[in-house]
Amino acid sequence: MKPSIINPVRSWTLLPVAAALALSLSACGGGGGGIASTSATPAAGKSTLTGAVIDAPIANAVVTFTTGAPLGQQGYVVVGNATADANGNYTVTVALPNTTAPLFANATSPGGQVVLTAYLGASSAVLAAGSLTSANLPNLVISQVTTAALAVYVAAGGSYATLTPTLYAALLSQHHDDILALSAAVKAVADGYCAKPSQYKDTDDMARGIAMNGVTVTSSTTGTSSTLTAASTTLGSSCDSNLKDLMQYITSDERWAPELDLGDVLEQGAPAVAAGSYSLQGVLAQSGMGTVPMLPTPPASGASAATLPPTVSVLPPGILNTVVTVDAKGDVSSADGSGHVTGVVVSNLMTLTVNDGKGNTYVLAGKVGLLPTGFVAGGSTPVPGPSAPASSASGVLSPVNGTVGYGLRMGGRTQSGGVLTRFDAVLVPQGSQPGWSSIPQTRSDDSHGMSCQSGQFGVRLMGTGSTIGGLVLGACVAPQPTGLALSPAMLASNSHEASDDDFRPGSSVSFGNFALNNTSGTPYIVSAPTVTITKSNGGSGTLSVTGQMFYVMGAKDMIFSTATPTFNGLFVMNENPLDKLQETPSNQDH
Repeated sequence: MKPSIINPVRSWTLLPVAAALALSLSACGGGGGGIASTSATPAAGKSTLTGAVIDAPIANAVVTFTTGAPLGQQGYVVVGNATADANGNYTVTVALPNTTAPLFANATSPGGQVVLTAYLGASSAVLAAGSLTSANLPNLVISQVTTAALAVYVAAGGSYATLTPTLYAALLSQHHDDILALSAAVKAVADGYCAKPSQYKDTDDMARGIAMNGVTVTSSTTGTSSTLTAASTTLGSSCDSNLKDLMQYITSDERWAPELDLGDVLEQGAPAVAAGSYSLQGVLAQSGMGTVPMLPTPPASGASAATLPPTVSVLPPGILNTVVTVDAKGDVSSADGSGHVTGVVVSNLMTLTVNDGKGNTYVLAGKVGLLPTGFVAGGSTPVPGPSAPASSASGVLSPVNGTVGYGLRMGGRTQSGGVLTRFDAVLVPQGSQPGWSSIPQTRSDDSHGMSCQSGQFGVRLMGTGSTIGGLVLGACVAPQPTGLALSPAMLASNSHEASDDDFRPGSSVSFGNFALNNTSGTPYIVSAPTVTITKSNGGSGTLSVTGQMFYVMGAKDMIFSTATPTFNGLFVMNENPLDKLQETPSNQDH
């Protein structure tokens, strides 16, 4: 595996190498969607599965479970069927083979225009688990994210028959921006905001077509488009504003954020966070977008509906800095008893309700994982609280030492108004200090055609949201004692994968050097007060936007915020030395 970002337009041969270093990606449930748990006991040799078909909820969708490949693809075998209710929810008991064959869920809307697919892991693992909901297996919510992930996997050369949880974990990390861009395209068409091109029979067919145009490359190909460029070309420029907004919508939604980061492996057993008290430091970034109403009928293929509802006013990014206690059962609460933070950890899934102390309450869900060795130094050893001794639950992790911390990648919404919000945070020992300068300074000259000097590594940052959507920054990152220094990367002459606008290939995007520095109160959060990004359209002039940049250790995105008007966008990243998390001390995540 390349130690820095893997070029999304490259052959598949590198992914198994990366996967060999990755642990099986742990899954967790997406919140929302009206998914109910079930206590039914399946018959011997069968599993009871409860999930949903949600892009917007797709009423009366036909759900088909297959092994070997998705429905209609070579090698598929049907093992069960169900019909979703009026809210897109389903429950079915299916007889599953006790083999390691990959298991897939497939959903088709009435009329067949919307087709979604999802990878569920090995059939034998799902069979052994018995009754499952999306609280244990997030991809039981069959969605635009799960559909996009499989389309990217195949376009990059993967085989359905050999798909494993480890490969899927590496896929989500190495192709994060490809999957996000394609997810936005699928959602835009499935929800009726953009027209499905007539050459595609359904949304799954379209997803595979876009992925083939944006991801596939041979070793001799240069200058091919990104997946976002391919999506824009396929759907037409009238859809561009929807794609920009939907990318941020998906990353900020508590249903989709776990699917982008957690994947398919069953989430069972002890909480990943050891019992004790921790400093919770994070950034809350409201998107300005709320819940999009469900359309009354599946979209027609020949006409687009109106664009997404206009964004509402948002608050500037909010810094959360508080102390929480995690007990041996995984329950999370404010250490001072205020109730400002409550939640639960189930293996690597965390759900939180957070009051920011300024009258805003957020409901969030996402992944929690161990920060790499060296990222956290010193601090007091977390000690289990008296209300929940370590012996109160069997099999829980013992308290960690003072050098272990956790990264949180979450999406959610305000409790009042439902404004979608991104939450990047850490759980770290009180009094500990971040090892910013311990981040590996791994150089990779061929990541997206970027070349960085010794002591730096390349990062491709792709913008989401109405203001910076599609803008790509090719940056060289140099770890510093108090944070990170970013400078424009040197680009090869044939590079079209960085420092451009994915919606307008051929344009040039640049930025000035800036430093992200921390403060003594929140040392795991770094920010730069002034970052100016300039887009040049050749002879048609330039456009500049200036804002503030935030980054939280271990996050997979940087938050960019402008003041007038207030806008919070995200620059998302593929795998690089900044964003590696582990699920357990013995296993490396993607």
